[in-house]
Amino acid sequence: MYKPFRIIAGKTNFDFLGKRAAALILSTAVNIVALALVFVVGLNFGIDFRGGIAIEAKSRAGDADIADMRRIGGDLGVGEVSLQEFGSKDVVLIRIQRQDGGAACVASAGKLLTKRMGAGWSLKPAANAASGDLELTAPATLTSDTARSAAAAIGLQDNLVKAGPSPAKVAMERDQREEWCQQVAILVARDAFDAKYEFRRTESVGPKIGSELLSTGIWAIGLTLLSIAAYVWFRFEWQFGVAALIALVHDVVTTLGMFAVTQLDFGLTALAAVLTIAGYSINDTVVVFDRVRENLRRYKKLTLIELLNVSVNETLSRTLMTSGTVFLAVLALVVFGGPVLYSFSVAMLWGVVVGTYSSIWIACASLVYLKFRPDRVLEKAEAAASDATARP
Repeated sequence: MYKPFRIIAGKTNFDFLGKRAAALILSTAVNIVALALVFVVGLNFGIDFRGGIAIEAKSRAGDADIADMRRIGGDLGVGEVSLQEFGSKDVVLIRIQRQDGGAACVASAGKLLTKRMGAGWSLKPAANAASGDLELTAPATLTSDTARSAAAAIGLQDNLVKAGPSPAKVAMERDQREEWCQQVAILVARDAFDAKYEFRRTESVGPKIGSELLSTGIWAIGLTLLSIAAYVWFRFEWQFGVAALIALVHDVVTTLGMFAVTQLDFGLTALAAVLTIAGYSINDTVVVFDRVRENLRRYKKLTLIELLNVSVNETLSRTLMTSGTVFLAVLALVVFGGPVLYSFSVAMLWGVVVGTYSSIWIACASLVYLKFRPDRVLEKAEAAASDATARP
């Protein structure tokens, strides 16, 4: 006869909440260390938040010559250029630091303009350099076609170079010039590597956009946590909402600490992992909370700690099965997912472990410290049921 597979045979009776003091001390210490690492060591922000350029280049013949690429990158004049094999020996990830829009950028653009348009073309900052404006010189009066070609040669928008007498003023705000300089750096790199490497993917994030993305990401995490806590509050009691919020903050802080220790790239994919961890963690927590609420009516004589222990033990098999299968799936992503998903996968692997831990020792233990009173909840529920019965 078929027998279903069980991770844990029979009923368990582990005293999880009896270890709550040790768990509290451990978690507090880990969170303090994690916060200290985030503020002292810092996160290794990717170009999504820091701004900069990432180029995926594939060698046109054979393996990539990193030493030769490093020599070429050092002569580009665009600041720090880092190189890293990306999945295979013929693919390289080229990272170029954020461009600040200074004189070096304009000088690089001027060289590009002369190289692509010919002698007589040049570019320099306008007399009022603080404005961000440029002065473009052509060998003859600019026509619509030559103005468009000149703009394309240095990565400017068509409408910024107008037909008319030379030199032509290119009006740009300072922020706009900083964003444009990212495109100049890409064109400079393309010119230098194009003979031997094919650019397969280019990502560029300007300093203003990177700052906005970081700010938006922080708001997204904060509002997500508060929204989840509000949902739990309305569904259960206020102590459950606060307990869920404490567990979620614990998960997010320890995950940020993990990023600070490992210095893994913290970009938009890592931010997505943090939000996913919050969703996974609250799902596990709500399952336990649901069982606690059910057991309120079933075991009226139990103390709160006994009630929580019974509820956690009753959901333990489900928790281990869910966490175990998710862990294996994410582990496969870590091993086979490749460099693009690596930060996300490692964060999720960490989040599965931390989220499972927090649903037991942080969320449930918080109910004890928040002085949750099962008898009061039971009285409210019975009063509500009595009112409903009395209504015609």
